[in-house]
Amino acid sequence: MPTPRNGNRTAADRAAADRLRGLEAMLDAIADYAVITLDAEGRVARWSRGAEALTGHAPAEAIGQPAAMLRTAEDRDAGLPERDLASARATGRCEVEGWRLRGDGRRYWARGVLTAMRDGQGRVTGFVEVTHDATAAMRAETMFRGLLESAPDAIVIVEESGRIALVNRKTEELFGYGRAQLIGHDVEVLVPERFRAQHPALRNGFFAAARARPMGAGLELFAVRRDGSEFPVEISLSPLETDSGILVSAAIRDVTERRDQLRQLRRQRDEILELSTPVIQVWDKVLALPIIGTLDSNRAARLTESLLEKIAERQAEVIILDISGVPTIDTMVAQHLLKTVQAATLMGAVSIMSGVRPETAQAMVHLGIDIGHLRSRSTLRDALQLALQIVRDRAGDGSRAERTVTGEGGL
Repeated sequence: MPTPRNGNRTAADRAAADRLRGLEAMLDAIADYAVITLDAEGRVARWSRGAEALTGHAPAEAIGQPAAMLRTAEDRDAGLPERDLASARATGRCEVEGWRLRGDGRRYWARGVLTAMRDGQGRVTGFVEVTHDATAAMRAETMFRGLLESAPDAIVIVEESGRIALVNRKTEELFGYGRAQLIGHDVEVLVPERFRAQHPALRNGFFAAARARPMGAGLELFAVRRDGSEFPVEISLSPLETDSGILVSAAIRDVTERRDQLRQLRRQRDEILELSTPVIQVWDKVLALPIIGTLDSNRAARLTESLLEKIAERQAEVIILDISGVPTIDTMVAQHLLKTVQAATLMGAVSIMSGVRPETAQAMVHLGIDIGHLRSRSTLRDALQLALQIVRDRAGDGSRAERTVTGEGGL
């Protein structure tokens, strides 16, 4: 009986040795990864061809040496190699990343996994470390993060689930949150309360047809800070394709100052329009509106609005539109003037146009502009005389009507 047992053991040992050689051949075939086997104390027990190619160390130079030989002096002084082994021993697995040294002293950025091996009783018998050269990827990531941090706008990168994956320094400054308070949280935390209910649907719509575009084109957008204060923003959205799926980069810009400047410019423009088209009371119940310069749609609307306010305020009965300062009269300008006259008529005021030069009159006739029943005078003085006559006539008609109602002056 001993002989068969010995024979079986020999056959099993040969099979195990064959499997080990096959495994080692497979590991050696992985040229892009360094596969290093360590003993329980962290010394190199096996050195793959990938490890030799990556580090520049031959197996004879590495086997028996502590794996810390590949680490930088800074890492060794900080105890990082021992810390990684302790972590893998405690949890079974440890992700490793950092600078490593080649045989010629050059550095490369290694990224990989350190895994603990155990026997049947659960005791750690060694470790396997699989790493690769991630220098190019690390530099690309460093450049990306550098560009992200130096961006003048707040950059918020969002996963399809709506959770924030990454933010830059400007985001912290603009919204008042620390990164840890944003990363992993829903992006709706940056959206004002009144818009949060509909925002997920808008977000899902963008992911369904992701393309670079401004968010909410033509709409006023707002964001909310940590302290609850809202501010106007412009947001540009860009999709980012990654191994884990599509991310969206949102560039957020505070436009409070720009909107304040626009409001100020509008106020200044309105004030200039007021100065360029002043409504002047030249006599009791008589208003004059000297028009100087080109009359466009915006200015005409402002002119009409201002004139109607003054008619109501001063109870005017006659208005004089002086166009001696208008360089040209075309169909559009004439239409603006006629609309102003019509509006004044509805307010009960008679309109008189003054300052009509011969060339202006010819142009209006040539264009076929019908001024209707609008009265016209060549000079402002003539127009004022006509206005006073109209006021007197209206006053006389009113007195006669009053006497008739009271019975005075009757037959």
